[in-house]
Amino acid sequence: MCTQNLQSWCATGVERLLAPSAIEVRHHTASNVAANPNTCPVKVESLANLLVRDLPSYANRLIQQRRKRTERVYSSLITASVPELQPIAIGSREYPANFPQAAPTQVFITTLETQYTDTRSAQLQQFHWLFLAQTRQGWRLANIYTRTGGFPLKNNPISPPVESRKTIVGEAVSVWLNDCYIGKIRS
Repeated sequence: MCTQNLQSWCATGVERLLAPSAIEVRHHTASNVAANPNTCPVKVESLANLLVRDLPSYANRLIQQRRKRTERVYSSLITASVPELQPIAIGSREYPANFPQAAPTQVFITTLETQYTDTRSAQLQQFHWLFLAQTRQGWRLANIYTRTGGFPLKNNPISPPVESRKTIVGEAVSVWLNDCYIGKIRS
């Protein structure tokens, strides 16, 4: 069930996935990154564009590392959408925002995954709400919430948001951010 604050997130549709591809994002990000091609971007826009470019390969490597060959169901992450950076206003009546500059940055991405069994395959669309924090050790994943639905969404129900730091996508984002910090990501 969607709360008032999450209406825009709940209304997410296929258009996120059908936005310009990660290949197009690559061309836009090259000019937004510092002169050193292995420097992790300070600006969240550049960081998010590089993240969605690499997310499918990071997630698929984790899937393959953890997959047991006897498993009958396995997945493959196909693509990630262009990130959306417009935050959802999160107000708390209990705790005033004394340090608004320390609040995590919100990033929204959509992924398309194919799940395979012995006899069929199904596509799943996932909507990820990332909270990224800038620390002394670079950008870190503070939290991530995910909603899952079939593809296309109009024919399938969508799940409520669940905390997903320990999922393949959550772990792939954390590994990618660490690799970015140590200079392994090329623009």
